[in-house]
Amino acid sequence: MDSPVTLLSVIVQLGYLVSAVLFIYGLKQLSSPATARGGNALAALGMLLAIVLTLVDQGVLNWPMILTGLFIGSLIGMLSARLVKMTAMPQMVGLFNGFGGGASTLVAYAEFLRLQAAGAVPQTEIVTIVLTLLIGAVTFSGSMVAFAKLQELMTGAPITYPLQKTANLLLFLVVL
Repeated sequence: MDSPVTLLSVIVQLGYLVSAVLFIYGLKQLSSPATARGGNALAALGMLLAIVLTLVDQGVLNWPMILTGLFIGSLIGMLSARLVKMTAMPQMVGLFNGFGGGASTLVAYAEFLRLQAAGAVPQTEIVTIVLTLLIGAVTFSGSMVAFAKLQELMTGAPITYPLQKTANLLLFLVVL
């Protein structure tokens, strides 16, 4: 049975719509150097809106926790923007992208544990969780390798070893 429509649910849905529009318009602005800074700000505002709406709607966090997270994240972002040289931006993007992949992997694993504790994990959820784990893990590891190569912490030459394809296949099967 559907839950009743409340004012909060209407506000959340409208907020998601505004967030999507901000994302789309922000991405469009990224196509030109003259408007890229504003486009980035619009897309960031859209993401902030979507995250806050989700956290409030799902009752995951309360306002003090949301504001604390916003403060800490803003501080990290501000310090990164001020301290990282422009020539090191590719490394920072690789690192942050890797953190995003790692975060999605952890969220998928947490959802699996939640569903498992509830008793049964629906088959459709298993497929989604496995794909999220796989894509998140590949994103994390690939981004960390890209960061290490760009930072010259590891060689840019391909790293190969005997039976590498076999080991990759076995690792893929273990993940599945």
